[in-house]
Amino acid sequence: MNSRPVTSLLALALALVGCGDDGGGTASTDAGTSTGAGASTDASTTTAATDASTTGPTSGEEPTSGTTGAVVPPLGPWRVMTFNVMCAGCTPEGFEDWDARVPYIGDTIRRHAPDLVGVQELFLGEEVAQIEAELPGYTSIWFAKPDAMSLDYADAAIFYRSDKFTEVEHGFYWLSPTPDVPYSTGFSIPQFARMVTWVRMKAVAEDHEFLFATTHFDNNSPSQESSAPVVLERTAALATELPVIMVGDFNSRTDDLAYVRLTGGDGGAGPYFADAFALAGQWRSDSNLDPAPAYDPAQRIDHVFVAGAPWRASDWVVDLWGYGPTMHATSDHFAIAVELAVP
Repeated sequence: MNSRPVTSLLALALALVGCGDDGGGTASTDAGTSTGAGASTDASTTTAATDASTTGPTSGEEPTSGTTGAVVPPLGPWRVMTFNVMCAGCTPEGFEDWDARVPYIGDTIRRHAPDLVGVQELFLGEEVAQIEAELPGYTSIWFAKPDAMSLDYADAAIFYRSDKFTEVEHGFYWLSPTPDVPYSTGFSIPQFARMVTWVRMKAVAEDHEFLFATTHFDNNSPSQESSAPVVLERTAALATELPVIMVGDFNSRTDDLAYVRLTGGDGGAGPYFADAFALAGQWRSDSNLDPAPAYDPAQRIDHVFVAGAPWRASDWVVDLWGYGPTMHATSDHFAIAVELAVP
């Protein structure tokens, strides 16, 4: 079913979609812009071995060749983050309300100082503006309402460092049988409108183009496994032309069919991604709590994927900070950051 949200009731429903058991934490239109950057803060860390169940392509033998044999110059290192911030209308027990959480979200991102960020569960332009105010020096890309009868839909939004990258073009598609129809659904009942936001950018220092994308798969099955082939066709397939980084809340663990398709191709053929977690080989947590909360990477549903070049990953980190009077997590997902480079 295709839908075009036009009422305040549906706006509330869209806000509430992020309040389910999406995972992780316990404790063409115009884009907005902003300028400036934040600094990292020291925190305690822990380390553990990689998840053996993770699968995906590995770096090629020749460190400068992409998937088509075309030369890919050294890129990065760039710090890349994915963060489902939990929607403004969501206040599960123990969590503070949205306005209180906005500075915590900003601090989480600034501490890791990412070059590229994919954020999920923002919706309205006002919410994007609040996060922009926390992130001077970043440019944002998100789906702004095309007319007065529609809604902003920033569920998958991009923030990137304005001094490191310049935009070539950006766009959106929807995770449905009709990806070019805004707000379309149809992979499950119920299903909220889900989308991919992408930008083709040029890295200023390297003078080379690449693609960055973010998404939020629906949490109602079988929407996840039906969305994976759309992403493979429309994003992973671009790895034949240029390096690709894709992040997001995929609502899919490593043993789910959607993840298997994304990292192994549809039916074992066609384009696919490598998981930066597997490429990194180890992970650590970053927390201001003592002891740091437990984290099981085998349960992760937020992923950083790469394709189109012999990417190398290092310093895969999950953020487990607490905030506020009870030192509680700021979202029901943990922010994930990883350092990526093409040597």
